[in-house]
Amino acid sequence: MQDGTTIQISKKNRDELKAIGKMGDDYNTVIEKLIREYKDHEHKTRIDRIAGEAKKHFKEHREEYVSVDDL
Repeated sequence: MQDGTTIQISKKNRDELKAIGKMGDDYNTVIEKLIREYKDHEHKTRIDRIAGEAKKHFKEHREEYVSVDDL
């Protein structure tokens, strides 16, 4: 583990972290898990946004595209 530090959190948040963790997890492991899940969520949100923009663009510019069946 890297050098440790101390952060202050409320007892409520501490209890929430305990609830998220599995038996034997320390707080650092739980926080790493939350960071990974946050990054995954952000990545999926970006992909969904880009897909939505692409779908909108296709609908608005359908006449510019050619079907593969027509090639």
